[in-house]
Amino acid sequence: MGIDDLRKRLGKLNRSPLAAGGHGHSARGPGRGIPDARLETLVPGEPVRLDDTSFYAVERPLSEHWEPSRVVFERFARAMHDPVARERAGLVHPELVALIDSGADRLLLVDLETCGFAGTPVFLIGTLYVKANQFHVEQLLARDYGEEAGILGRFGELLSQRSHLVTFNGKSFDWPFVADRAAVARIALGKPSGHCDLLHVARRRYGGILPDCKLQTVERHVSGRARVGDIDGRDIPAAYHGFVNTGNARQLRDILHHNFLDLVTLTEIIAALIGD
Repeated sequence: MGIDDLRKRLGKLNRSPLAAGGHGHSARGPGRGIPDARLETLVPGEPVRLDDTSFYAVERPLSEHWEPSRVVFERFARAMHDPVARERAGLVHPELVALIDSGADRLLLVDLETCGFAGTPVFLIGTLYVKANQFHVEQLLARDYGEEAGILGRFGELLSQRSHLVTFNGKSFDWPFVADRAAVARIALGKPSGHCDLLHVARRRYGGILPDCKLQTVERHVSGRARVGDIDGRDIPAAYHGFVNTGNARQLRDILHHNFLDLVTLTEIIAALIGD
């Protein structure tokens, strides 16, 4: 995620035991006392105009902000072309086989941040995909409620290019949610050509081994990482409403970082499940 503060935090992360598969990091870093709390200062990105609406985009190669991504990508890339990995994936879950068969360039990893339950707006669509032989992050942010159509439109463009979704609990939440919001906004979304819900896969692989299969539980098991100071999901809607009302982007920065970490974790889970 293209955030100066995040560069510092992930720089520390990369020099910490986490970079070598160790434990612990802080999702919150320095800069809490920065006087300038505008979005453009705390979250470097760019406004994007799409048809008759706009939104804010944060787009960067994952390796610029998370050095271990190179190792994770190499492991992922090898497995995507390895018949033994495909056979191993088949022993875990058929959705993993379909993921491999789709090809790396067709995968679109997705994680949403919303204003609450069904019927409320989605304000952040985090996506991760393969571009130029590495993982690439593109976060689509609605700076106010009226920009929801913009991020949905851009998501539709990405889905038309990379139609095999990868999510965590996305069959029950992310995809129905975003499809419903697109219908409300009268934006046509193509249907995914496939959908690997890693929650289902994790339950098959780690059920009975882990106390539960929540994303951060699987994250701790797969990567040895425990988040410290990460914004709680229950606080995200109120934090976004606060940003819309005040323009203070400090908590919004934390939401973007939370979303970034969720996307990172999806890559690690895939690599752990199909890698050597």
